[in-house]
Amino acid sequence: MDYSIIRKYDIRGIVGKDLHISDGYEVGRKFGQVSGNICIGYDSRIHSPEIEKALIRGLTLSGANVIRIGLCSSPMLYAATKLTHAKIGIMVTASHNSSEYNGFKFFSNTKVFSEQEINKIIHSSIESSIKTGAIINVNIYDQYIKILKNTVESNAKGKIKIAWDCSNSPTSGIIRYIEDILPGHTHIVINNLIDGTFPLHNPDPTEEENLTYLINTVKEHGCDLGIALDGDGDRIRLIDNKGTIVSNDHLFMIFTREILEKHPRSKIIANIKISMKAHDFISQLGGQVITCATGHSLVKKKMIEENAHFAGELSGHFFFSDLGFDDGLYSAIKAINILLKAQQNLSDIVANLPKLYITNEVKIMSTEEKKFQIIESIKKTLEKQNIAFSDLDGIKVIASENKGWWILRASNTQNCITARCEGNTLEDFTLIKKMLYHYISQAELLNCSSSKENLPE
Repeated sequence: MDYSIIRKYDIRGIVGKDLHISDGYEVGRKFGQVSGNICIGYDSRIHSPEIEKALIRGLTLSGANVIRIGLCSSPMLYAATKLTHAKIGIMVTASHNSSEYNGFKFFSNTKVFSEQEINKIIHSSIESSIKTGAIINVNIYDQYIKILKNTVESNAKGKIKIAWDCSNSPTSGIIRYIEDILPGHTHIVINNLIDGTFPLHNPDPTEEENLTYLINTVKEHGCDLGIALDGDGDRIRLIDNKGTIVSNDHLFMIFTREILEKHPRSKIIANIKISMKAHDFISQLGGQVITCATGHSLVKKKMIEENAHFAGELSGHFFFSDLGFDDGLYSAIKAINILLKAQQNLSDIVANLPKLYITNEVKIMSTEEKKFQIIESIKKTLEKQNIAFSDLDGIKVIASENKGWWILRASNTQNCITARCEGNTLEDFTLIKKMLYHYISQAELLNCSSSKENLPE
């Protein structure tokens, strides 16, 4: 097994290059030695069934009993792990990555798997087992649908038209029941055939090009809301009634306002890339903002440590304490509840939130090894220039007098460096963007290619 594909909180690589079908067997043999009962599921990628088969073989030969959920979304696997009281859940998935990728996500009801924990298990020696584990097939659909139905608030009145883009993911298997989960509304579903080649677009809703079909559907059918889900169903992106993409900074504010109305003065976890105006917004509402490094497992760990009621990431992972894990469909229903109670168009709700002077996330393509080297090199440059920065997650430089910030960090899930910046005013934004350009150029000199077209003028 190529150990370089062990990331901050999962295992992920290109099938046939640095990740192989046989890796499922090794993961199974190693993880099967640390738990008696393990819940497993797999996503719609074409290699997932083969990897799952190898994973099951490894788990059972190590003596672990397998609770097999089959084709499912990551939230379905998380729910199944809780409902069956399994110690560990393993999901065969590469989440939002393109079709050539695959990997493993790990879930536990008692802890969050870190890079160190995953490495410790994977590097352990294989011991002989005196027994072969059993395999139990479990259908989680009814229980999971019940969770979603119970999220719908009865006092949220009104009927709206909703467009859904399932990204050809396993969420398509649940969306067919959406009329039962959310009755009375008009539902228009696109990309709802389960297809691991992702024929129309990659399953990453943070990339605006992947939202084109959904935007066109919202406009064509006069929808009140568009909802995009990622490749394993744990992330969300919204389109408003005008066909405009809603920033996840704004969606984070919408969710936190609702949380703080129910739980005043609550702790809220925000990943390091979220807008500083979201921090100000939460503080003004009486909430306590705690910043966390990027990564859904890291955010979840911080949420548990701080006993927070809500956490969110720029990428669209949102965590509600009453559920306990990130779920795109659950977040979607929460957003629909808010929209119905507000009796306003989503565009009007967003218009009344703080105006943002902030970039989209920019990706600077690199290699797995070099992306970390580049970040370390730029850190040394900043130290020589006596420029203070936070190294909680990559490099984050905060301008004086709270005028804004910029960040460069190595992605946990892709071979790239991500960059973003924000200004308090348009003038501040223009200045800070120039600073960010300077260090993006330095990254290019360190043998990277970058894409600046996503930066607003």
